[in-house]
Parts: sequence; C-alpha cells; structure tokens
Amino acid sequence: MSDYIIRFIPEDIHINLSENSIKIIEKLDWFENFSKFMFNEKIHFADAGHNFESVKCPLCKADLMEWWGNAMGSAYSDEEGFFDIMATTPCCRMKTSLHNLDYSFPQGFYKIMIEVMPELNSQITPENISNNLLDITGEKWRIIRAHY
Repeated sequence: MSDYIIRFIPEDIHINLSENSIKIIEKLDWFENFSKFMFNEKIHFADAGHNFESVKCPLCKADLMEWWGNAMGSAYSDEEGFFDIMATTPCCRMKTSLHNLDYSFPQGFYKIMIEVMPELNSQITPENISNNLLDITGEKWRIIRAHY
C-alpha cells in the first residue's frame, strides 16, 4: 500500500516562525487532526517520492538529472546535512540554489516543514492551507505532494 503525504515548506529556507505563529497554526482545524511540524537545525531535502520525475534548469529548461545527483552529493555531509545548496548550472552557467531548480513535482529544502495527511475535504485543500500559512507567517509556502 502506498502513502500520500502533503508537505509544506517555506520558500525562505532559513525562516524562523514566531511562537505566536506556531500556536495559531496548531489551533487550525486542518492542523489539529492530521498534521505535524518538523523543526531541524540542519537543512533537509523534501522530495516528492515516486512523483519525482525530472529536474531542469529554471532558465533554459535543460535536463539536469545527471548533474543534479552530483550537485546534491557535493552539497551534503553526514555531519552538517546540506551545508551549501548554491550552485551554477552546467547548461547556461546560471547561479542559483538547488532549492530553486525546476522540479517536475515541487520539491525543495527546509529547516521547518509541516506534514499533512491527505484526509482533507473539498473545503480544506493544499492551496487553502498554503494561503493560511502565508497569512499567518507572511511567508510563501511550497506545496510538495509526496507519494511513497
């Protein structure tokens, strides 16, 4: 049996949520029943699981799958986690971060993540949750639909 999880990560990897923001989020209907916060000191990668199909350059749209694996390896250490996610694409030499590449299903890096189980109804959609989070934190949140 496969699992489906909806993840929300802030576009700003280094954002710190205020205690007040956390308390407000934890009291929302969609959070109370089906969600959890994940806080990390190190940067982690939130992948889309089986939904991960490709990664492309955000500028010229060149396929970066082969390069991406090496770039991820170079940006990671067991001691520090992902310590430097800045990169220069091999295709058009664009300076960017691994977080801002064009993933076929959204994925990215985080220190804070909210995982939501998909028991949402038609009135509580991932887009509604993302908008709630933007309203509360002032930060845009990326929706990651992970399938395992």
